[in-house]
Amino acid sequence: MSQGNLMIFINFPSMLIVGGGVFAAVMINFGLDALKVSFMVVKEVLGAKEQDLRTDIELMNMFSRKVRREGLLMLEDDVQQVEHSYLKNGLQLAIDGVTKESLERILEDQIKSLERRYGKSCDVLDSMANYSPAFGMIGTVIGLVLMLQNISDPNTLASGLSVALITTFYGTVLANMIFGPLAGKVGHAEDIEKSRYEMFKVAIISIVNEENPRIMEKKMLSYVTPEKRTEYIKYYDDRGYSKKRDQVLYETWTKQQGNSWEDLLKALETG
Repeated sequence: MSQGNLMIFINFPSMLIVGGGVFAAVMINFGLDALKVSFMVVKEVLGAKEQDLRTDIELMNMFSRKVRREGLLMLEDDVQQVEHSYLKNGLQLAIDGVTKESLERILEDQIKSLERRYGKSCDVLDSMANYSPAFGMIGTVIGLVLMLQNISDPNTLASGLSVALITTFYGTVLANMIFGPLAGKVGHAEDIEKSRYEMFKVAIISIVNEENPRIMEKKMLSYVTPEKRTEYIKYYDDRGYSKKRDQVLYETWTKQQGNSWEDLLKALETG
């Protein structure tokens, strides 16, 4: 931007060679359905906001205490307000009376389905990152052939040299600035979402087994980073459990889903 015109980097034949080549190779390798799933996952990952697992722990503690007081069936209306599909489905299965063994197997199968979905997207993006430089080199060879075929014609020489250089540039940029980083981001998002799924699984099984909410809480905290876990434990060591606070949480929890733990605490203190 400081030394030239950005338009010199726009070359449609080069775009067709690299973009079209990568798309064709991925279609042959994975098929259209896998490509669609991959782009859907990328869209979800880029549009998702960071989730605070401590907020989830607060909500699950609230559900657990309610079940111990009133029974599992009393969650039926609350489940309809749950936003996370995995948690909603798991709690609904528990309310419907699915056996513990079947419930655990279904929840585990859904985690494996998540792994397959995100894993396939990573495979597609990694392949695109690998193909991009290769098609950039193919474009370079095409440009050199065009250039050498009519080396006496200055116009053809300039056009061929442009294609030769720009296609390599496009392939490298796509691989190292777009597809590669996206594959890494999807893999990172998979790790985070898988931890959240597994934490919900632990909580659902604990509620079904009618375990003490404090025991369930300790299990769930193992999925939280050490810094946030320490902050959470210190907060409750200083304050302890409050029925009034629990009542405020139950009245406002539907609005707090997906919020940070700090925002949840502010809402509870205000309430």
